[in-house]
Amino acid sequence: MDNWLSEYSHHLSNLTPDNLDSLRSLLAENLEFRDPFNQTFTQDAFIDILKDMYLKLDQVNFDVHAQVQKGHEGVLYWTFSATSKMTGRFEFEGSSRVVLGQEGKIELHHDYWDGSELMQRIPLVGRIIRKLRQKMSHN
Repeated sequence: MDNWLSEYSHHLSNLTPDNLDSLRSLLAENLEFRDPFNQTFTQDAFIDILKDMYLKLDQVNFDVHAQVQKGHEGVLYWTFSATSKMTGRFEFEGSSRVVLGQEGKIELHHDYWDGSELMQRIPLVGRIIRKLRQKMSHN
């Protein structure tokens, strides 16, 4: 399992609605996943989140552009892009902390990205988020 993070990164970068189940061989049943909008504790729930993403979004692309692995822990640096009728085209950068369990399967995947970047593209809510960001910024 020397290249476990590279294998996971490759799967994530090549995900489609048709091959989501290919992730199951890499994930522990008790996978803990977290991002700005979700927190789950099972492999099935994580796969369901991904299925829902593909139902709501078009032209989904998850581009991993760097990774760092040290033993059973790793970090992925990525850019996510997609389109939706509500937001149009959007893109943001983030990172993921990933931990490999003793059974050789991923047991933790935490995504870190600014959820307000997505929310500010939603009509009405976006206007409020943009104003808040303006008021809170240094300039």
